[in-house]
Amino acid sequence: MEINLKEKLRTLRQKKKVTQEVLANYLCITPQSVGKWERGEGFPDITLLPKIAFYFDVTVDELLGVDQVKVEEAINEYKHQSSVYKSNGENEKNLQIWEKAYSEFPNDCRVIEELMFAINRDAVYPCPKDKAERIIALGEKLLQKTTDAMQRENAIQCLCYTYDNIDKEKALYYADMSGSFNVTRENLRSTILDSEEGVKACQSYIMSLIHTAATTASAMTSKIQFSHEETIEAYRFAIDILKRLYSDENVGFYAFDISYYYSHIAKEYAEMNDKENTLKALTQSCRYATIEATLTDMNYTAPMVNRLKYKKADTTKNYIGNSCNLRLKGLDDKSFDFVRNDDTFKKIVSDLEKYSQ
Repeated sequence: MEINLKEKLRTLRQKKKVTQEVLANYLCITPQSVGKWERGEGFPDITLLPKIAFYFDVTVDELLGVDQVKVEEAINEYKHQSSVYKSNGENEKNLQIWEKAYSEFPNDCRVIEELMFAINRDAVYPCPKDKAERIIALGEKLLQKTTDAMQRENAIQCLCYTYDNIDKEKALYYADMSGSFNVTRENLRSTILDSEEGVKACQSYIMSLIHTAATTASAMTSKIQFSHEETIEAYRFAIDILKRLYSDENVGFYAFDISYYYSHIAKEYAEMNDKENTLKALTQSCRYATIEATLTDMNYTAPMVNRLKYKKADTTKNYIGNSCNLRLKGLDDKSFDFVRNDDTFKKIVSDLEKYSQ
């Protein structure tokens, strides 16, 4: 491992605009010692390294000029482990590896970002105070350090969601830091790119827009006390636009969303004591849940998305199991007691159990 302290120390000291004397006073040593280190004629006692690193807000590895390739290899390995855990919904394990990475690389923006989201994913809703405070500290640290546009966007998003249940004004402050809906990366790329690459960019943008509209319609129902009919309409709108996008019924990964929306429709009908429509909605929710549960890597085939692919390895989830597990848990709700002994309901439970993990 190549160590190059002298150049790094001089650079850090000059960047911080402190003299050798100021640094020496902080370390309780002589200025001559600092001079020798910067000339490569000596090396600090190992016990001083953490203190020097802390003074310059770097890691010990950064201070020593450890080969950056090894740093990249270590972070890439953490990312690989993380992708497996996130794909399996193993949030606790994902959090553990990013805590470990952060202890090694506390000033690497990629690690800060991943740890911030790992804490967010592992927290129950609403986020406990201690976890919220940590997410906020990491998000604000990331905004101070990074110049990467996507990292800044992710930090702002996470800060908005975290502050939403703590301080609405602060949440809106960060919301106003984000870009306009009319000027987005996806919009500009779909405008600029041509040929097949341009078609793919357009399809990807359309997919994002449709799913944003669907999730926004469903989120609307939580803002005020909607009637059962209004809530059902919001979820049906979400389902209808998704089915229009995937016009050949090859909905792929988004079978999860459609199953989720149907489950909410079923609950609304159940609260209205409408047996027929409750069972119809539950049957559809079960159908799409089993599609998601048995999904493998695939190509989308509907005309508006036929340049796009689904790869399971690229997806993440916030739960153990699959859609069938979630729908089974939802059926425990007391509102379904009035149909629990119906043969259709029993078949739904049986089908979900068959494909649950």
